[in-house]
Amino acid sequence: MEVKICGLTRVEEAEYLNEAAADYAGFVFFEKSRRNVTVEKAKEIMEALDKNIKKVGVTVSADAALAEKIQNAGFDILQVHDRLSTEVLEKVQIPIWYAVNIADEGALEEKMSFLQTLPGELSKKIEAIVVDGAEYGSGRPFNWRKSKRLKKAGAQSPPQIFSDRKFVLAGGLNASNVREGIDGFSPDVVDVSSGVENENGKDRKLINEFIRKAKGYE
Repeated sequence: MEVKICGLTRVEEAEYLNEAAADYAGFVFFEKSRRNVTVEKAKEIMEALDKNIKKVGVTVSADAALAEKIQNAGFDILQVHDRLSTEVLEKVQIPIWYAVNIADEGALEEKMSFLQTLPGELSKKIEAIVVDGAEYGSGRPFNWRKSKRLKKAGAQSPPQIFSDRKFVLAGGLNASNVREGIDGFSPDVVDVSSGVENENGKDRKLINEFIRKAKGYE
């Protein structure tokens, strides 16, 4: 199980991820988010990260200029919530994680229907689908108990939604419920932000606890 810790804002948080052996570090570029950072600040934090941790630039309806700036800053992945334009798909060469904010499975299928219309070369750029809560950054999950048939290995309707793509589970995860999410949905990656925070930002102890639970160490 891979783990993404999202919303880093301080250099010392990079060390927390290094210690806990996180797989991905997320940096938010969205002015309305309290975790918003500049690309310059993100680069400073990235320098303190272990080279094996992949860097994810998280955006909301990114335009091509921002997407290219993130790519040129050395990020490994571009994550896009809300609108993903063909212009961004055409410009960016790094893998893209497309995030859908849903309340139920029907919303997922509706929001992802456009993937079936993309030319093959653009569709291939979407490496993963991030299934998040209805409101981006809210820390609240979608209704898991009404979405138990949302599985990875071809059980979707239509099945090609997740075909050859990673399934990233996000929204409201913490150390107490991450195993339930993993057991219920069999994701490839779990993605957490507010669930590993205290009043000052990311918390070393909570990050370690979350990753131990997610990876089945305890």
